[in-house]
Amino acid sequence: MRLKALTIGMTLLAGLCLARGEEKAPASAPVWKPLFDGKTMEGWQAADLYKPGECAVKDGALCMKTGKRGENGPMTGIVSTRKDLPKTNYELRFQARRVEGDDFFATVTFPVGSSHCSFVTGGWGGETVGLSTLDGMDASENDTSGSFAFEKGKWYTFRVRVSDKRIQTFIGDKRLVNVGTEDRRVGIRLECMACRPLGMATYRTTGEVKAVEIRPLTASETEEMNKKSDE
Repeated sequence: MRLKALTIGMTLLAGLCLARGEEKAPASAPVWKPLFDGKTMEGWQAADLYKPGECAVKDGALCMKTGKRGENGPMTGIVSTRKDLPKTNYELRFQARRVEGDDFFATVTFPVGSSHCSFVTGGWGGETVGLSTLDGMDASENDTSGSFAFEKGKWYTFRVRVSDKRIQTFIGDKRLVNVGTEDRRVGIRLECMACRPLGMATYRTTGEVKAVEIRPLTASETEEMNKKSDE
């Protein structure tokens, strides 16, 4: 009887601890860190490009306006001023849309270890996607080059994953790039230098960006990503 009473007592005590949250919880996934507050340019500044269009917050989004023909240059961009950005084993996500124009509207430049790379969003006439640069070749000519039919005014969710061995990019749930980087020369075009370490740019186009977030990859995510083939 004493043993039965002790067992019941221990069971009740365990249930009470669980109800109070005293039982050790399993490790949770890394939390997404917002990089844009949806209200101000805090943490961002206009990229130092040649006579760019205006950069401002409009209706909860970072708006990068194209310059008027003959007045401003073709590229407008924003760049993060944060000093705590990761260089590898992280995931970046954001939403963007093309408002006006027919070229890239949110090409994102991001850290890749000691270098940087850019994921082109609708360049070379409006549909080309891919990484610039790999082994000195642009997104229009290297093996990450692809095509995506963007609708003007529609919001798209972009994701970029970077590990010490691989870069992956997504639009929504569709993976566009999955390339190993160990034996590749990763870099950026000269025009995107002003967007380092992390920034977005447009070309002869007005684009808007919102919901910019970043998080570290878990050890298991990094391991799984690194062992994937390029197919």
